[in-house]
Amino acid sequence: MKMKMSIFSRKPRSLRSESRTPSLSGKSIIEFAKHEPAEIWLAARDINRAHQTVLELYRQFPNTEIKVLEMDLASLDSVREAAEIFLSSASRLDVLLLNARAGNSRNKTPPMTRDGYEGSFGVNHMGHALLTKLLMPMLLHTVRHNRSIGCVSDVHVVVVSSALMSHAPRRGIQFDKLKSPAPRHSRFTLRTYAQSKLANALFARRLAREYPQLTVAAVHPGIVRTHIAGVVARHARRQALSRACMGSVQDGIQNQLWAATSQDVISGEYYRHVGVKARMTKLARDDMLAEKLWQWTEVELENYITLNTRYSDY
Repeated sequence: MKMKMSIFSRKPRSLRSESRTPSLSGKSIIEFAKHEPAEIWLAARDINRAHQTVLELYRQFPNTEIKVLEMDLASLDSVREAAEIFLSSASRLDVLLLNARAGNSRNKTPPMTRDGYEGSFGVNHMGHALLTKLLMPMLLHTVRHNRSIGCVSDVHVVVVSSALMSHAPRRGIQFDKLKSPAPRHSRFTLRTYAQSKLANALFARRLAREYPQLTVAAVHPGIVRTHIAGVVARHARRQALSRACMGSVQDGIQNQLWAATSQDVISGEYYRHVGVKARMTKLARDDMLAEKLWQWTEVELENYITLNTRYSDY
């Protein structure tokens, strides 16, 4: 299972409010660090690799405080424990970047998560949804604090979706199959991955409506050279894709960083590379489907979303 590292960051102090944030050409952590944020939290499943990354970053940005948070999005207990640590240690949260990806990686996504969900859906939607719900008190606390001191900085939640959601099942989310392993065939792997990316877009749309105090965006990172793109190239008949025409990971991160920092973001929208509103699929615009997913997720996570913290007054 390949999972990018999620980032929790205090608002970078030196970022300007522009429609196109300059110099966002590298990986997300490096680019946030370049703008000297007060604090970055780096969530990772592989804690040793995360610490190695932090050591490398300190050599380049010795004045930026970067903290590592161990978390496995394939385990709701792990997500809850990580959220508890963060909430007990941090004082604010200006940017929540949800950018993990579980798909048909070279290491193979487990067919089921530890909590009994289909692998891609469990990580890409359930793990992110729980994390967002648990950190919501801190996000709203930051909104209130910013307003109390006359600060105009928005609090952003960025959900990395994908244009591949167009390959989701015809009816959208197959609720009756979310707790069953996907067939071990790349065509079905693409379909289940696409379903999880559709869930990301629907969740962001519904989250924006639920919390108008926040700036929420779903983003498409572009066609990036990852293994899942190879699956698309083999099975999307109408798209002649080749790795030569795909962007790099460095290119792909730009849209996420723009959505995380720009004051031009319209909450609830879906953006393609970079900062351009994209036309969502009919399913992604389906508010009834978004509501059904939201309520289904609420029921599934009800045993996990109560945390006793000093920010529980939202």
